[in-house]
Amino acid sequence: MLRIFHKSIVLQNKCSLSHNLLKDLNVYKCVTVHQNFVRSFASKTIEDTKFERIYYGNLTPQIRSVKVFSVCSSIAGLCAQPILVKEAATIGSTSLIVALCSVVGFFTFVTPILLHLVTKKYVTEMHYDPSTSTYRATTISFFLIPKKLDFTPNDVVVPDIPGMFTTMVAKDKPLFIEARHFNDPLHYAKIMGYDKPLDFKMGNPEESKK
Repeated sequence: MLRIFHKSIVLQNKCSLSHNLLKDLNVYKCVTVHQNFVRSFASKTIEDTKFERIYYGNLTPQIRSVKVFSVCSSIAGLCAQPILVKEAATIGSTSLIVALCSVVGFFTFVTPILLHLVTKKYVTEMHYDPSTSTYRATTISFFLIPKKLDFTPNDVVVPDIPGMFTTMVAKDKPLFIEARHFNDPLHYAKIMGYDKPLDFKMGNPEESKK
């Protein structure tokens, strides 16, 4: 009886120790996960605070509202298209079905794509990191998600003949900015390369002779 009682006490002690150990391990894991989350969040916050806003496009609210309306109208068109086709089928007119599908399809698919092609180059905000001389341009994606592009003035190419809604090309991505919306015009001059010395060469004389 004494041996059995002794074994039960030892097993209870082991169970309590293992339970306490598991609790400590779980607490340690929770603390570790929390610390990692806090560190990653703090690093992202510190990285974001390095950048100061130097540019804001005045057409940003209008572009957002137009794109929201376009996306909502596309969703409504997709939902209403089966109903319209069903109602047109009851009439029995093939030309009416084709016309309805064409009109609804145009406003559902073509209009948002065209709108995105026009507005995807528009820079809504631009931030600057003075410690690394890095600029961060923000544009709007098709689904209204901000897209950020980090670049330096050395990554910028100003085309001789700018395309439609294109002021510069940063890392092979065309962007559209306006000088009057910068807080400091020196940033615009630095990005566009106006602070660099001018090249007054009028071409190669040998090529002109040829």
